[in-house]
Amino acid sequence: MDKNKKMRRSRNRLIAGVCAGIAEYFKINPWIIRGLFIILLLIPHIQFLAVCIYVVLVAIMPGPKDSFFSNFRASFGETRDSDISKSKRASGNRRIIKDAHERDIH
Repeated sequence: MDKNKKMRRSRNRLIAGVCAGIAEYFKINPWIIRGLFIILLLIPHIQFLAVCIYVVLVAIMPGPKDSFFSNFRASFGETRDSDISKSKRASGNRRIIKDAHERDIH
């Protein structure tokens, strides 16, 4: 396994892409992970735990690199460090202004 590879949600999704993202990370068929998840949902006392883990994974796993929402967040300034370095390289001589205060001009 590549040490620099990150686990991400996949574009090959049925619900949120968590199972497919895990399968892509381990380089196996997504239906194996989906099948294991369905089996966990059939076990009576594990159903709630399986659903909670899935919801947590949806919240913490980043989406695909080129998804609409990652591009949407990047356009409003919510970028990750890797996105910032890419934008600095692409923008050339763009300056970042910190501690700017707004005031009215009369």
